[in-house]
Amino acid sequence: NRCLSLLYLRMFHLKKDHAVKYSRSLMEYFKNSAKSSHQAPSPWRTNGKVNGTPSPLSLSPSPASSGGAPGGGASGSSGSVAIPQRIHHMAASHVNITNNILRSYEHWETADRLAADSRDFFQNLDSVMGPLSQQSSMTELVRYIRQGLHWLRTEAQLL
Repeated sequence: NRCLSLLYLRMFHLKKDHAVKYSRSLMEYFKNSAKSSHQAPSPWRTNGKVNGTPSPLSLSPSPASSGGAPGGGASGSSGSVAIPQRIHHMAASHVNITNNILRSYEHWETADRLAADSRDFFQNLDSVMGPLSQQSSMTELVRYIRQGLHWLRTEAQLL
């Protein structure tokens, strides 16, 4: 899990500049599209004043306003929004890149939980090799893993 965490983190760092660029472009697109769209008034505001939190039912479409096309599909005024293909592509790429950082943290946390079951082993390994962190290099990771595997093989008398 630590290996996976560090690999996902490295994959994120390789594409981080793209993610930042996509984020800026997407924010600009959504900011501009919000200004130029003719949307229905928000259920939270009326005449510029906050109404409070609407009930969850008021946010779901009524059967009468859900389109009425056969088979449950929506007609032209269904409330759907057309998104340009380049924006869709940018958003999908942004999600793929930023998902790497989320996976990295998830695997690191899993490794922390699993390492608690073998605390002595990992404390000894950390004292000999230095503890791994999310800033560890790939070289440090490989050395750490090799030492840990060597100890496990020795203990299992596989050497």
